[in-house]
Amino acid sequence: RPVTFLPSQPHEMAAPFALLPPLLASAVAADSPSIGFVGLGTMGSHIAAHLHRTSVAGKGGRPLLVWNRSPEKAAAHSAAHGTTAVDALDHLAECDVIFLCLSTSQDVQDVLAHIPLKERALVVDCTSGEPAASRALAASLRERCGGRFVDAPVSGGPTGAEGGTLTSMVGGDEADCSAAMEWVASYSRKVVRCGPSGAGDAVKAVNNVLNSAHLLLATEGLLALQGLGVEPAVALDVINAASGRSLQTERFPDNVLSGKFCYGFALDLMRKDCGIAAGIVAEQTPEATLIPQVYTLVQAAEAARGGGADYTEIALYLESRNTRGLELRTPTPP
Repeated sequence: RPVTFLPSQPHEMAAPFALLPPLLASAVAADSPSIGFVGLGTMGSHIAAHLHRTSVAGKGGRPLLVWNRSPEKAAAHSAAHGTTAVDALDHLAECDVIFLCLSTSQDVQDVLAHIPLKERALVVDCTSGEPAASRALAASLRERCGGRFVDAPVSGGPTGAEGGTLTSMVGGDEADCSAAMEWVASYSRKVVRCGPSGAGDAVKAVNNVLNSAHLLLATEGLLALQGLGVEPAVALDVINAASGRSLQTERFPDNVLSGKFCYGFALDLMRKDCGIAAGIVAEQTPEATLIPQVYTLVQAAEAARGGGADYTEIALYLESRNTRGLELRTPTPP
């Protein structure tokens, strides 16, 4: 069964250790786990900062070890947060727990192949990955070093990552997920074990294709209403107080009507996640038509706008297809 954890105050874990006598406190520090982190991108940099605070405050004082493909990012993170930057993956060899937050499952495989993992190391992958790849990684790590692998993608965007309010979808062996939970809780408002290896990735992919579908539907509906003379802001004022509202309609004024397109998630990554969801649907419910169509539209939007564009520019792609020249963005006052 799914297990839901709701950490109410995930960062307040230092108090029990603060009460320990100095000698006992130093013993806890000596026995505390060593944590490594790979991938200091838009999401990973914030997640790593939360993990570092948890490790230092509640786990005996060990700083988080951080590695990034661009060494300057690791150095900057160290300067900003007090983490320890390492310049080679070999330096993570003695870590008890290693977190990764990368772009694809292939990136995760490539990185792990270069880390001489210690026996029984726990690997927690925050990447929005492919379920089959995560299952294969879990099996290979067990064979390689008795390693434990947990897929733990997140939702909540850069704002949620910075605030420590992400939703984490966790997949893996129940005991391994339990071991990861206290760390995942340091940056999450809600943590749910969704099932065995790959289950977290599968839920994340479906979540993101629904996200894209909501944006596509909102854009099409608002364009149609504008054609009838209804201003998009007026329509959204109603919709966001009615049953048709969604996260996308609530953020539509700031992300789309403003012309900012500023959610902070790249279109190529959204296309990747929608593709994973479409693959799951093709395998499990091949008669489905809606999710495959969403994937097709997101692919077309990426081709038109570029993979590096914010994924909310999907709305611009739909604008470009309408034949009446309708545009949803609110004109800037002179």
